[in-house]
Formats: sequence, structure tokens, C-alpha cells
Amino acid sequence: MVKIKFRDIPRMSFASYQCNVSWDFLEQMLETYTDGFGLELNPDFQRGHVWTDEQRSAYCEWILQGGRSGKDIFFNCPGWSGGGGRGNMNMVCVDGLQRLTAVRMFMKDEVTIFGGSVFSDFDDSPGMLIADFIFHVNDLPTRAEVLQWYIDLNSGGTVHRPYEIEKVRELLAIECGDGYRVKEEDWTENGHRKEE
Repeated sequence: MVKIKFRDIPRMSFASYQCNVSWDFLEQMLETYTDGFGLELNPDFQRGHVWTDEQRSAYCEWILQGGRSGKDIFFNCPGWSGGGGRGNMNMVCVDGLQRLTAVRMFMKDEVTIFGGSVFSDFDDSPGMLIADFIFHVNDLPTRAEVLQWYIDLNSGGTVHRPYEIEKVRELLAIECGDGYRVKEEDWTENGHRKEE
């Protein structure tokens, strides 16, 4: 039997910068990223807004009840770690759009929790100790690397439908010049490949 080593397994990219962001400060932080780094929350490789209001409510309730998993949000911003400017690429949300959207909608009274309560029904603030995200920022320099990172993050156990991953694989093929061209009209608004 051939022995293998764990250290020989190719490692996926990781974000070297992270910070905690309270839900109270979320809009300000996203505005800072948008103004300073051209943040795109829903770039073309994202699957769009696919959670139902029920899923959004369930996520907010989970966190407010003390849930610890599902708080990590991943961004990419070329040059973030001081390696030069961002070139022609903006900061993009790579993973966490559904969770960000759920919380942003809750904070605007657009999502209810616990049987009908909205954010403005509360007379206090959730604060950092109760409700926060962990923002991770990677600094991959090329779109191809960002697309591969998206595939790595979303095909290893996270529930994504095969067509959602295939869409990004096709975008990666375009980026790497492998010939296939994805046209926006090939995909429905919610990320489904249209039937031919």
C-alpha cells in the first residue's frame, strides 16, 4: 500500500485578513468597502438571491439565539494585503451573499423573526456579542483565481446545485481562454441554465 502525506494535499486559497463586524455596523462597513474598493455584492458568479423569507428568518433567528456557525463572509480584493493597487478588479463577495442579504433585510424591517417581530420592535441593539459576522478578505490577483476559490468554497459540502457550480466553471473556462462562452441570456434570473 502506498503511503500518502496530508501535507501533499493541494491547499485551497485562504483569506489572510479577518475582522468581526456587528450587525449594527454592517451597512457602514459595506458602504466603506463600496466607496473605497468598489465592492460588488452580487458579481456574475454568484447565484443571486435564492433564499426564501422563511430561510432568511431562520438564519437571523439562529444567530440571535446564539448560533455560532454560518457567520463567515468571504470577500476578495486584489492588493488588499499591500501588494499594489486593485488593478481593474473590484472587491467582490465570494461567499455569504444569502446571509448578508437576510440580515440587511431584517435590519430594514423586511424580514420577520420569532412569529412576526421586526427589527424596529426591539428597544435595544443586538451588539457585537450577540450578532456579528466574521469578514474574511483575500487578495487573489486574477479573476480566474477568484472563480476557482468560489468553486472550492461551494462544492465541498455546502449545498449548491450542480448547475450553480457549472455556471462558475464555465465562467472560469472563459477567463482561462478555454473557448466556451457563457452568455448572460443562457441563465435565468435565479441562476438556472435555460433549456435549449
